[in-house]
Amino acid sequence: MALSCELATATPHVIRGLLHLIETSPITRAPNHLLISVGALVGKIMASGATYYHLVVSDQATDDCETEVETAFRDEGVPSWRDSVIEVVHMPQPNSFFPGSTESTLYVIHPEVAR
Repeated sequence: MALSCELATATPHVIRGLLHLIETSPITRAPNHLLISVGALVGKIMASGATYYHLVVSDQATDDCETEVETAFRDEGVPSWRDSVIEVVHMPQPNSFFPGSTESTLYVIHPEVAR
């Protein structure tokens, strides 16, 4: 399935700076789940000075999940979300959002990554 992706091509110091901003900025509102499907979840996180997204893809994701993820990001004005991945974390255990899953991957997406 095509939902997997790589880190953004931005220079490492840009990515480190955005990760630092995310790690040090207090969250100002509860995360908003834009999508929860059978195998994917998109969450929007708003913090002081930063808005970013979490995409969690489980081993149960389908082609329909991919379509729903694309639609969720397009509706948010982030159509090229794959170019904005600043962190990838593989989780080799079941994910409670996806009953029956055995693993998942978290992608941290920051739409302001400079290209």
